[in-house]
Amino acid sequence: MFIQTESTTDPTEMRFLPGRPVLAQGTLELRDRAQAAKSPLAHRLFAIRGVSGVVLGTDFITVTKESGDWQLLKPAILGAIMDHFTSGAPVVVDATAADGGADGLANRAREALRRVIDPELGYNIVDLGLVYDVTAEDGVVHVTMTTTTRGCPATGYLTAGARDSVEAVAGVVSVEVTLTYDPPWTPRMMSPEAKRRFGIQDGDE
Repeated sequence: MFIQTESTTDPTEMRFLPGRPVLAQGTLELRDRAQAAKSPLAHRLFAIRGVSGVVLGTDFITVTKESGDWQLLKPAILGAIMDHFTSGAPVVVDATAADGGADGLANRAREALRRVIDPELGYNIVDLGLVYDVTAEDGVVHVTMTTTTRGCPATGYLTAGARDSVEAVAGVVSVEVTLTYDPPWTPRMMSPEAKRRFGIQDGDE
């Protein structure tokens, strides 16, 4: 993946062109981490120290810095953009379920979990099939999930990431994450998109 960069008239801004669609139409301006919760891509970018704003367009990403040298920030930003587009996560979390009570909140929480990337496989935990169930009641979201193996060294990272991503969803009061190995995970639990990504066919273990 080749990402082009362009300077702008504002020295605190830089435009990144990933060579693929970003938004279907229009632009989306995100000014802080709270607003970035609706975009897994912006969420990654705001995790970079010095980034203070993100604008998503149809084919570009404009990043605003509050501090730091572009020569130091650019590699981190390019890496975050590349990691996002190879992870299978959406650019913007599906907001069609913004209403709908508990079911709508559970759906939004599940979409937010796509921001959590398994560090070993480099893909989001929802499409990997690591999220078994998501329910919501009175603002409390319950996430039941697993890891690819017992004793996985990334267990703490994944469960903390699941909690943090769901806590950022509007309407969530608290999050409870339950780790289970019943049933044990197998590659057959992956989504069709993830199976294609890893070259797994139905029937493969």
